[in-house]
Amino acid sequence: MAKLEIQIHTREVLKPSARTPNHLQNLKLSLFDQLAPRMYISMLFHYLPSSEGIVTETCDKLQKSLAETLTKFYPLAGRFSGDEFSIHCNDDGVEYVETKVNADLAEFLHLGPKIELLNDLLPWCVSSTTGLPSKPLLGVQVNVFNCGGVVIAIQMSHILADAFTLATFINEWAHICQGTGTTKDCLPSFDQLPLLFPARVLSGTQSPPPPNSGLKIVTRRFLFDALALAKLKNIIDSSATRPTRVVVIMSLIWKVFAGISSAKNGYSRNSCLLFPINLRGKSYLPSLENALGNFAMIGIANLEASQSRKELTDFVNLVGNTIRETSAGIVKAHSDDDISSIVVNNRTNVADKCRQRDEVDIYVCSSWCRLPWYEADFGWGKPFWTSTVSFPAAEIICLMDTKTGDGIEAWVSLTENDMAEFERNPDILTFCPPLPW
Repeated sequence: MAKLEIQIHTREVLKPSARTPNHLQNLKLSLFDQLAPRMYISMLFHYLPSSEGIVTETCDKLQKSLAETLTKFYPLAGRFSGDEFSIHCNDDGVEYVETKVNADLAEFLHLGPKIELLNDLLPWCVSSTTGLPSKPLLGVQVNVFNCGGVVIAIQMSHILADAFTLATFINEWAHICQGTGTTKDCLPSFDQLPLLFPARVLSGTQSPPPPNSGLKIVTRRFLFDALALAKLKNIIDSSATRPTRVVVIMSLIWKVFAGISSAKNGYSRNSCLLFPINLRGKSYLPSLENALGNFAMIGIANLEASQSRKELTDFVNLVGNTIRETSAGIVKAHSDDDISSIVVNNRTNVADKCRQRDEVDIYVCSSWCRLPWYEADFGWGKPFWTSTVSFPAAEIICLMDTKTGDGIEAWVSLTENDMAEFERNPDILTFCPPLPW
């Protein structure tokens, strides 16, 4: 399928169903929010038609329940304040779009569309969603296919939310749509992290943006099923601490990336894998296990070009040791100030590393595994598939669970030439059978 024929039926600014109280109309950003990427997180939830059918009344129900959900997640309906340290929770609203897609959803997924076609289902163009102060913090697009199938697309500002927050939001919206929403007093809030880790005036900690090579960038997904994961774990040296499936796939892809770089340059280069580490459950404060907002710091795994052994086990050890050392530093912290200092130093190290791009290959990997994406049931069943979209930058990886929960989908973004090398790499061909898309 070369292109989706999409007709917009509704595009409006949707406001919360109830006004935000005066004492909640200013939300200070946390230090973690301050350091988050200036971009939007994009997520798609694909629902095949059910016996109930997806009709106009259902879209109305989605819209009304979304307005009610915004009263609990009220910062998402606000706007950035001029000082960039706070959100004005003024109920300005979110972008809400309903479309009619002239296609059959099951056929669309079965035939294997180009990943880029998924971006057409979003409310905004990915490359334009940089988080401007006047732009809504949340965009939702409900795409209704001819067959009655629905794709719900969400874009949420990363400055205010991470993947955990987005997953919490979509599931609460689904519960409210079914009339089983969480009471407001029991729902996690956005104000816990800013109170403990307030934003501050910083200098020299923001990472420079990746250079624009002008080359065509493509995103492809690669499926590692339970059998492939088991085989990969079996070839890892027993001296390595037993790795998780996420660590195994991160390490394998990093190994392949490093091999492509060596072949392309004619020599081995230093390389670095950057990946967010979720801090929920790792600090001395158990109350933060479900905190909303950004709560992660960047793991920095380094591979020296001079390292003689570059087997999968070596990459697994590098990633695993980075996670353990980073987590241990947070666990040992005895105060909020200790954690804030660790985070600021970490981001300084990340920025310094990114400034060495001429000498060091920098790769970025995010894991959205073990989040309840497939639990979002609005009343017509759980999603057939959840996905992200194509990325506008190269050397980016996003990992997601398969629906069964025992496999991993790796979304990989590379330049067109590097992707061709990646797809024919022996490790990828061995452990990841080709997908139609």
